Amino acid sequence: MAKRQRGMIQHATETISHGFGYARHLLRGNRVAGDMSWVEPGSRPVVLVHGFLGTRGTMLPLTRRLQSDGKVVFSYHHGMLQLGSLSRSAEELAVKLRGLTESLEIDRVDVVGFSMGGLVALHAVKFLQAHRHVRRLALMGTPLGGTWMSLAGMATVGLVSASVWQVRPGSRFLKELRAAPLPAGVRLRQIHADADALCPDPGPIEGVDREHDYVVLPGGHSSLVIAQPFYAAVREFLDEPDEPARAVLSR
Repeated sequence: MAKRQRGMIQHATETISHGFGYARHLLRGNRVAGDMSWVEPGSRPVVLVHGFLGTRGTMLPLTRRLQSDGKVVFSYHHGMLQLGSLSRSAEELAVKLRGLTESLEIDRVDVVGFSMGGLVALHAVKFLQAHRHVRRLALMGTPLGGTWMSLAGMATVGLVSASVWQVRPGSRFLKELRAAPLPAGVRLRQIHADADALCPDPGPIEGVDREHDYVVLPGGHSSLVIAQPFYAAVREFLDEPDEPARAVLSR
């Protein structure tokens, strides 16, 4: 019992620490190191999409880890408050993805969407032809079943914000997003934190391989972009061969 209690205390302490780390990177804003525009033959760039109330700075831990592992990383700012429609943000992302592949003269990129950013990326892939430019999409702590934190948003900015209504559990936006089929050629992975109070794990959605691409690890919402095990789940996903064999991620 004492060992279990110590483990719970350690887990809670780490989760709190991840929250402070996330806040520190949030304050960096959008002035982070510039993106690289050169890609080695055979390599594939990674595009990061931040979440609600986020900045490019919040994705900096992932950016640094990916770059240290030899990946070329791009990130885009799509509004810190994300008060506008997620559909509109998805349109902007789809345009950027197309422009990126054309300018670098490559076929497709990999995308990692954190929290609400995952909804933006998934909408772009399912409804806006972005699947033509995306090979793999990792959703990290994405509220695919909605979040009741949207109620706070409705009470404060609901009159001017479409997005807080779109992430309400049972919203039309989420129902249509989950019902739409995943286009052929795109592989999808869900990564969730078991103590995520902001965006609870909704279970695997249609198109996600439960055995290989549905991953739940210890941590809170901020842990998803701060803690190394979550990065390892992303990196494994990006590095696995396209066909046919996949290594099962140890739970």
